[in-house]
Amino acid sequence: MSLEISPAGAGSCALLARLHGLCFSEAWTQDAFASLLAMPGAFAFLASTEESAQQMPAGFALARAGGGECEIIALGVVPARRNTGTGTALLGAIVAQARLLCVEDLLLEVAADNAAAIALYRAAAFVPVGRRKSYYRGEHGAGREDGVDAIIMRRTLLP
Repeated sequence: MSLEISPAGAGSCALLARLHGLCFSEAWTQDAFASLLAMPGAFAFLASTEESAQQMPAGFALARAGGGECEIIALGVVPARRNTGTGTALLGAIVAQARLLCVEDLLLEVAADNAAAIALYRAAAFVPVGRRKSYYRGEHGAGREDGVDAIIMRRTLLP
């Protein structure tokens, strides 16, 4: 199985929304992706694999660059493709695009209980720089009072 990373534009919003729903408990809508991609500096990538002679979606990444920084808004890998290098490849595509845009720092937020994502980001030289208490909704969706903290991470791209 070969992995392909390709740019995603406004025509990919339905697929991005579907993938987000497969990757996260709270799915973003097609309109949400359209709004995000319409923002200045926004860009996205899709990961796909060839299976049985057809391309199958494997994951996505969405980021926004501006003011010398780039925020990774979302990065998701479908469950069947986790631990196969897909997340690393998507993250690599964001880093490459950020360098093309002369970005100095990459930033992201990750749920404190998402050990796999934290390990991915640490392996890619991201370091924790802050924490948002109860940032993500709790397990039962009742609100943020029982929520999960967000860890803010940064990677400097300067030499």
